[in-house]
Amino acid sequence: MNFDFTIESIRTPALELDYHLVPWDSEIFGTSVAQVSRIEVKDPTRAAMAYRQFVEWRAAQNIQLCACRLPSDRLAESMFLQGDGFRFIELNYLPRLADLQQRSFESEGIEIAPAVDSDRETLADMAGQVLRHGRFHQDPRIDPALGDKRYRVWMMNAFGRPTQTVLKCSLEGRAVAFFVIERPEPKHCFWSLIGLAPGLQGQGLGKRVWNAMLRHHRAHGIELVTTSISSLNVAVFNLYVSLGFRFPAPSLTLQWRPPDAAVLS
Repeated sequence: MNFDFTIESIRTPALELDYHLVPWDSEIFGTSVAQVSRIEVKDPTRAAMAYRQFVEWRAAQNIQLCACRLPSDRLAESMFLQGDGFRFIELNYLPRLADLQQRSFESEGIEIAPAVDSDRETLADMAGQVLRHGRFHQDPRIDPALGDKRYRVWMMNAFGRPTQTVLKCSLEGRAVAFFVIERPEPKHCFWSLIGLAPGLQGQGLGKRVWNAMLRHHRAHGIELVTTSISSLNVAVFNLYVSLGFRFPAPSLTLQWRPPDAAVLS
């Protein structure tokens, strides 16, 4: 799968905008997907004229889905994009737990180990079944089956990406959860994809698994753990608060679809 992309930019006194194709989602969805990675509206009236360059690019590329995440205080930019048909989907939070080496966690009887290639299909199937709160599942203009497919492919690819590691969490020999992790810095671990096995939600197992994972990271010298969660996943909010995570200000997630387009499927 192709993970390379080229950023296109608009730079005027009224508007600064960066955007690009998202080749991995385009491949998964079978249609052109794009991302607005940065926007700053300095003069809303004049910005509309400069913005036409992006609109023309979007039409030329036949973009069927475009996403943008903005800091929650960037209301001028949010309103500008909503005027073009972008719609609010969620708030995205990046909770963080610092000073991990000064904390203690119970093992909870959970075994944490790197997943091996024979785990790949099992964990990919798990990822395709249990992640229901992301932006692709919550946008009514997108078939939820595409969200399932995206998470399954994400897990399949994680086994081969040098920037990601898949950890399997087992209880009494059974895989009960997975964590795809990244290391932005030597002592910083980012949980990029997390899931509890189907049928195990709501039984108190989640906190045991998360505690075990934090204990695992502490033993490996990690000092900071961060992750990404949707405001729509209320249950997991309570879990992270109980574990001591703190919540910086969120981002707004906006998504655009062509006017009057059918459900993307």
